[in-house]
Amino acid sequence: MSLNDRGAPTASTQNVMMVQESMKVAGFYHGDIDGLAGSKTYNAVRAYKKMNHMPVNNQLTDEFIEHVREHA
Repeated sequence: MSLNDRGAPTASTQNVMMVQESMKVAGFYHGDIDGLAGSKTYNAVRAYKKMNHMPVNNQLTDEFIEHVREHA
């Protein structure tokens, strides 16, 4: 995983698309599956994390992506 200019992790386009698709199927995401992590993606991620008792933030970490692959 790479880091942005603020040192926060960034996810690949493919991982963002997988998260968007998973969040859409789960009813959290209502945007296009475009691989761009924008406000709709982050809103869905925060809602999903809150429902699953995870720290609520916008971070698409390797651990979060793996969790989504296994559970969403």
